[in-house]
Amino acid sequence: MTTQPRRKIVVGVGELLWDLLPDGKQLGGATTNFAYHAHALGAEAWVVSQVGNDRLGEEILERFQVLGLPADLVTVDPLAPTGTVSVELSADGQPRFTIQENVAWDNLPATQAGHEVISRADAACFGSLAQRSPGARAAIRALRLRA
Repeated sequence: MTTQPRRKIVVGVGELLWDLLPDGKQLGGATTNFAYHAHALGAEAWVVSQVGNDRLGEEILERFQVLGLPADLVTVDPLAPTGTVSVELSADGQPRFTIQENVAWDNLPATQAGHEVISRADAACFGSLAQRSPGARAAIRALRLRA
């Protein structure tokens, strides 16, 4: 009897946002991209982040469902908006990024569910952008240290 090897567990912890590109919005955030690509390669992938209680946040959760990514570790901030990054192109095609501040993932909580998944993970990516706020930085540190 042949047994299948265990799927690797990977976790992206940090920024979750919409990149607002000239041609439309795309799901983004370095840690989210990490988890998505690991999932596409066959890993059990998780994103630990937070969206706002707004239409953009709802659209992210819907997009996770379409992509087959679990949204169990994506919490909803009742006050702060979902993160966005506006991308403009200069005349010579160089991008200029405007990263919105005081967004949901800036208030990332360290949840018990997040602790449990990270403790089982084979790899985790901790976003540097999400660590710009003291609260999210403390949550990421707590998740990492308790894992």
